Amino acid sequence: MRKIKGVIMTDVVGSEVEFELEVEDDATKEEIDKLAWEEAANWMEWYWEEVKE
Repeated sequence: MRKIKGVIMTDVVGSEVEFELEVEDDATKEEIDKLAWEEAANWMEWYWEEVKE
């Protein structure tokens, strides 16, 4: 297993959050990208709404 560190941030000072995940030794870059995105999504809350003019 390999340990991977990810970082989430916005343009707001102090918004940086680090997280770690473990991947198989033979994980490809694409697999790591997918797993890291899924883990990052666990740290985020977001929404969208329609703007009525």
